[in-house]
Amino acid sequence: MISQIKTKSLNVLTMKNFIILLLLTGLFSCTDKQANNQLKSLKETNRAIELNLEYLEKHTAYFTINNNIFEGKGKEVVENFINESQFIVYGEMHDSQQTSIITKAFIPLLKQAGFDYFALEVGPTSAQVLTKLSTPAKKTIENLHTFNTKYAITELDEVDYPIPFFTGISDAEFLQEASANEMEFWGIDQEYYFASFFLLDELLETIISNPNFSEMKILKEKANQAMIKHFMKELADDNYETYKNIIKDNHVVHFFNSFKKTNTRAQQIIDDLQTSWDIYIRWRDDSHVDRISYMRNNYMKHYNKASETKKLPKVFTKIGSLHASKLISNGAFDIGCLTEELAQKNGTYGTSINTWKPYELENDSIVNNLERYKRSFKRYKLFTDLSKQDKWTIINLKDIRKDLKKGVVVLPINGDYHRLKKLIESYDYQIILPVDEDVKPNRS
Repeated sequence: MISQIKTKSLNVLTMKNFIILLLLTGLFSCTDKQANNQLKSLKETNRAIELNLEYLEKHTAYFTINNNIFEGKGKEVVENFINESQFIVYGEMHDSQQTSIITKAFIPLLKQAGFDYFALEVGPTSAQVLTKLSTPAKKTIENLHTFNTKYAITELDEVDYPIPFFTGISDAEFLQEASANEMEFWGIDQEYYFASFFLLDELLETIISNPNFSEMKILKEKANQAMIKHFMKELADDNYETYKNIIKDNHVVHFFNSFKKTNTRAQQIIDDLQTSWDIYIRWRDDSHVDRISYMRNNYMKHYNKASETKKLPKVFTKIGSLHASKLISNGAFDIGCLTEELAQKNGTYGTSINTWKPYELENDSIVNNLERYKRSFKRYKLFTDLSKQDKWTIINLKDIRKDLKKGVVVLPINGDYHRLKKLIESYDYQIILPVDEDVKPNRS
């Protein structure tokens, strides 16, 4: 019996060896090349490929924007993330003509998908002023031109403005598009450094029908002159703490105290100003996280209010790229993290987008930012190699992230690993802009 079992086992082993021999010698009608390919394929199924250009190209699409319409294969990617998301956080490049162009093109698609809310990296009162300046929509460019001309700060080496990111003609054009599509603007950030002068005028407007208006106007002018005095001191001395002195200046304090507590709009403006000034005063003392908390709190105030009348309100946010990260960024859990938390809680999707501008038009010449800022971009070469000067590039980081988790692909083991891992886990899409330029100023 034992002898029979041994004989049977030997027969089985012999048969297995014979089959292997057939495979290797091609007796099953396989050429040597086909057999090698089969073995290579077998190896690859047991080992993830390292992230490379060929792999990335499969997760990359391109598009152009013509007459406010997306064109090309990337259009489908854009439409998909808009239609599937409750929250979209577009991490922008500031002061960018192309950013304004894509924002304007987003808006009709956003509105069609049910996005009624547009969160902006401006102060709460600034957002209300932008609503006023863009009503009616057709007057937006003209109204912003007048506003920027009146309040632009021209005494500095470079002109600065009271409401950032709405200084150019193309900025006014996307604001006009958003207004025409009846999107509600949310101001979630602190008021800008040079917003104070127009905000004093906004305060005065809250009592325009008050019998004491003339007296209040005089108080406002004194407060205004006091602020100018402090800013002039800052121009002469970079270490001068402007807002630390403004916030306790007698003329400013007296003007603020002259508004009744029952004037809720005035009190809100004053509160926003004082909060903003306090953050600027403490910038050396980790006030950045206080700013981010202020942004998160403002976002939630608007979101909770919108939720009273809409189930799962959809919100588009345009904000600096660092703020769009789903992970901790610059020591804070920012807006991209907040919207991801909300999406997970709601069982919906949040989309965060990072952007780069590798090429920039300066003095009629194209400057290569990949070379100019080599240290910042060198770890992302696999991605930046996909950029084009005449097209938008969109890379699906979300699908790459899924492949990393599945073990289909692995990151390089050199120093690139850290930057690439953070990028892929922080954002869902990487958009690379075509040749960009600064916005054309919308002022006289």
